Amino acid sequence: MAAGLWVSGCDNDLEKQSQVTRVRVLAVRSTPAELVLPPGGGAPETVRLEALAVAPDARPLTVTFALCRPGNVYSADFECPGKDGVALPEGRLSPEDPALRALLEEVGGDTSDPAVRARLEAGVNFYVGYEVSDGSGTPEGGERGLRRMTARLTDTPNQNPRLTDVLYQGTPLSGPLPMGAEVEFTPVLAEGSQETYVGAEGEATERISYAWHATGTGDVEFFRSVQPVEGEPGEPETEYTTPDTAQQVTFYVVARDERGGTDWLTRTIEVR
Repeated sequence: MAAGLWVSGCDNDLEKQSQVTRVRVLAVRSTPAELVLPPGGGAPETVRLEALAVAPDARPLTVTFALCRPGNVYSADFECPGKDGVALPEGRLSPEDPALRALLEEVGGDTSDPAVRARLEAGVNFYVGYEVSDGSGTPEGGERGLRRMTARLTDTPNQNPRLTDVLYQGTPLSGPLPMGAEVEFTPVLAEGSQETYVGAEGEATERISYAWHATGTGDVEFFRSVQPVEGEPGEPETEYTTPDTAQQVTFYVVARDERGGTDWLTRTIEVR
């Protein structure tokens, strides 16, 4: 699921999205990957939200989450977190939370009704909002955004993909890396991360994409890749040009499936 985003920071048209130059949230992971509505009834499992919040240097960051109330989430005056959201302490969406119960009442209904059941089996979207800040109050020191999620009636919920490593020259990336060199990185997924599921057009296998990000002054022009699936091309490897000067670089790789599943890895490497 795509994440809608509004940003308080520098102009995104001028910013290379793979280069970490300010406070940002690169990804939001929910565990489970969707809000699971048990087909036989009962309360859904608690959902835990986590953010990959980053900055170009080491500094403490605070992240808050909120469940967004119904409305036009892309309106300029929509605030979630804020007046249009209900705070989620510690990023937890719990069945005991009155806000979640209200959401379920809105998206749910009589599951004995075939039309209602079909809609819930297909999945109903809702939004959570997030805000990250370094406490400076500057435009570069914070960001707000949205994460679209799905509530679904199912006993086979989507699972987050699981990244286990990043390889450089066939071995785990540990550095150091040479200056001013083009290098290739390969992400490693745990077995079973690419799930097969039944969608609107029948059985399908997830296509997992990778978003790569880095601090420092290296070249991130084409810093992205995709896991191949049968019948469709794709290369999980990506290329990166290291900085011309010695420095420490932190790399972030985010794996996303097509159904809201997310995972990430971080590696901090010396370039010299």
